[in-house]
Amino acid sequence: MSFQSREKKRRYNRAVKKSKREHAAETAGRWFLTFARKTASCAYCGIGLAAKGEIVYRHRPREIRCVRCAGRLEDSRGYRPSLRWERARRG
Repeated sequence: MSFQSREKKRRYNRAVKKSKREHAAETAGRWFLTFARKTASCAYCGIGLAAKGEIVYRHRPREIRCVRCAGRLEDSRGYRPSLRWERARRG
């Protein structure tokens, strides 16, 4: 691998890391449809959510909702599928 190829790769990686840093706070406040890693309960209705079941999740401030409540409530209505959820559905 030539010096120029390595330099190009370094520049690309720097740009990706900078972009992630700039958008981290914005992304943390979004709602995502994903799978629960362990059992939990909905923050709104209190229903139990099983491990590996579908949940709607926001990282900051941290909150978990069931899909039914997330679709009903205004602030979480615009949730989007996470990359992990999409990969699981494809394969």
